[in-house]
Amino acid sequence: MSRQPLRRTPVRGPHALVPAAEPRRFALRTLIGFALALSAGVVIALGWLARHERGSLETLPAPAAQATPRATQPAPSEPPLPAAADAPLASPSEAVAVAPAGNRIGQTQTLQSAGSVPSQPLTLALPTPTATSTPPPPLAQVEGVVGLGGADLLDERGVRLARVPQGALLAVTSRTTDGAWLAVRTEDGTRGWMATDAVIVFDAGRLAATAVTIVPRTATTTTGVLDLLPTPTPGTAAGQADAGVTAQVTLRDARLNLRAGPGAGYAIIAKAQPGERLVVLARNAAGDWLQVAQPELPGGFAWAAAAYLAVEGPLTALPVRATVSAAPSFGEPVAPPRPDAQGQYATPAPAPTGLTGTLAIQTEWGGDIYLYDLTSGALRHLTGGFDPAISPDGTQVAFTRSGGEHGLYLIGVDGSNERRIFSGRELLFSPKWSPDGRYLVFERGDEVIECLQFGPRCLPSSNPPIGARLTTERQQQLARVDVNGNNYRDVPSLPRAHAPDWQAGGIVYHSPAGIQKTQDHPDARSELVFFNIRKQYELDPDWQPNGNRIVFQRREASHWQIFAVNADGSDLRGLTRPEFTLVDELPSSVAPAWSPDGRHIVFLSNRTAAHSTGPWRVWVMDADGSNQRPLPIDLPITYTFVGEQMVDWGP
Repeated sequence: MSRQPLRRTPVRGPHALVPAAEPRRFALRTLIGFALALSAGVVIALGWLARHERGSLETLPAPAAQATPRATQPAPSEPPLPAAADAPLASPSEAVAVAPAGNRIGQTQTLQSAGSVPSQPLTLALPTPTATSTPPPPLAQVEGVVGLGGADLLDERGVRLARVPQGALLAVTSRTTDGAWLAVRTEDGTRGWMATDAVIVFDAGRLAATAVTIVPRTATTTTGVLDLLPTPTPGTAAGQADAGVTAQVTLRDARLNLRAGPGAGYAIIAKAQPGERLVVLARNAAGDWLQVAQPELPGGFAWAAAAYLAVEGPLTALPVRATVSAAPSFGEPVAPPRPDAQGQYATPAPAPTGLTGTLAIQTEWGGDIYLYDLTSGALRHLTGGFDPAISPDGTQVAFTRSGGEHGLYLIGVDGSNERRIFSGRELLFSPKWSPDGRYLVFERGDEVIECLQFGPRCLPSSNPPIGARLTTERQQQLARVDVNGNNYRDVPSLPRAHAPDWQAGGIVYHSPAGIQKTQDHPDARSELVFFNIRKQYELDPDWQPNGNRIVFQRREASHWQIFAVNADGSDLRGLTRPEFTLVDELPSSVAPAWSPDGRHIVFLSNRTAAHSTGPWRVWVMDADGSNQRPLPIDLPITYTFVGEQMVDWGP
C-alpha cells in the first residue's frame, strides 16, 4: 500500500495565534504539579508513620504480613529479645517472630512468608500492641514535713530519741515494708524512724523498703515496764545484779529527777542530764522504778522512773529492792521528810505565790498527774492518765485512760475513791466539767469514715471515682455523760472536734475550722468564734469562768503563743510573745487555763531567763497577759504539741 502524502490544514480563528513561549509555560506547570504531588505524598507518609509503630505488622513486607502465625517457645538458652525500636525489618524470605498482645515476656510467634526457607529464621521482637509501663526506679530520698502536733523520732528498737516539732523539715530516705514507718533525717542530722501518718510526704511509696519492724517502747497504765524489756539471758539467776545493765535518759528538753526512793512521793536528791547514761543497780517489784548508781551521793544510789529511761540489758535479772537513800534533798542541806501513812509526800513550802486554789499538772501525755497547792506549796502525786480537770467544787479530778482500762475516771483530790464511770466509747480525751458539776463533756475518737486521699488531706467522698485512693480517717466528736457515767449523749459539733471547755455560755472547742461554740442539746449548731485561714492552728480553747474571754494557743511560724478573744470573735489580743528573736530557737507558751475567779491564767512555757528555749515549766499571768512569772514547781514536764490539756486550776 502506498503512503499518502500528508496535507496541511490551515488553522483559522483565535487558535491560530500561539505564542512562542507556550512550551516553556507548560513545562513549568508540569513541574509545579509534580512538586505538589510529591509534597502531598510526603505529608501522607509522615502521617501514616505517626499512627503506626515501627515493627508492627503494617511495616512488614506483604508476603510476611499475610503469613499465618505459628506459636513457638524459644530455648531457655536463647538471649533476650532486642527492643522493637532497635530491631531490623525482615525481608520477605525471612521468618519473623512477633510478640502478640497478651503474651508473657519471652514468648514468641513465628511468621513464615510464602516460599521462605524454614531453616533460615530471623527473630524480630516487635512491641506488643498493649501499652506497658516500666516501674520508676526507687528514689534515694524525698522531702517531708512533720505534721500537726509534732512526732516522736525512734531508733530501730522503738526507743524515743527526740520529739520533733510540727513543721520541721525532714529528709525521708526509706520506709518499712508495711509502709507504717519512715526512715528520716532531721535538720540537725539526727537519724531515726517516724510514723508515716505523722509526716506530710509525697512519693513515699517510691522509696526503698527496709525489712525492719518498729515497735514503740512506751510504758502505759496498762502495760508494765517489765513487759517492754528483754527477757533475762539463759543461765542468769533472777535477783543477781548484772553489771552490763545500763540506761539512757530519754528526755531531751528537761533533766530527770532522781529520788530517794522508788516513787514520786520521795524527795528529789539529784538530777540526770538529758541523754545521760546511767548504770542500773536494781529495780522495785513493779519494775516502774530503777535504782541507778550515783557515786557522789551517800549510799551511792538514787531512784529514777523507768518510763524516762531506755534500758539496755536484762532488766528482769536485776535484784528487787526498796532501799531508801538518806541523801539530802537536791539543793537543800537537810534530810528529806518521809512520806505519810498514805504514801504521799509534801515538798517544803516555797515562797508564797500570792495565789489560791489547786493546780492539777500532768507531767507528760498519759503520764503522772500531780496536785499543787498554790497557798502552801505542797506538791503530791495523785494518779496517772490524760488531761486532768478539777471539779467546780474542788473535791474531785476527772481524767481518762487508754488501753485495756480505757474510759473516763474520777478520783478524790485526796487520792481516794478512784473509779471508772464510763467506758462505752473509745479513745476518750479532754474531759471538762459542766458549770454545775453534774456532767462531763469529753472528746471521743472512735468514729471512722472512708475518705479520698488528696495529698496530706483526706476528703470525705460518698461516690469516689474509679481508681481513686481511698483511706480511712478518725473523725473525733464530742459527747457528755453525768457524773455517774449515765445519760450519754453526743454533743453536736463539727468533725474532728477537740479539747472542749464548758462554761455558762456553752461548750467551746477547736476543729480544722477554728474555734467553735456549741450547746448541750440535740438541735444545737456550731457557731464560729474565731478562725484565721492564714494561721489555721488555733488549739486548746479555755473559756473564762463567768466571763466573756476565751484563751487559746496559736502557732506563730516556729513557735506557739497564747491569745485571747471575746466569745463573739472580737478583740483578738496576743498575751505572750518572745522577748527577743536573736536566739537559736524561740520558746513557746501553750496549754492555757483560767483560774476559778477568771483573774489569772496558768500555762506552760519552755522559755528561759535568756529568752531562749529550755525545760517546760508552769507559768502564771494576769488576765490581760501582764505579770508573767514561773511558779516554783519542780517537775519533769514533757509537752508533745498534740493539744494535750496539761494544767487545770480548781478551787
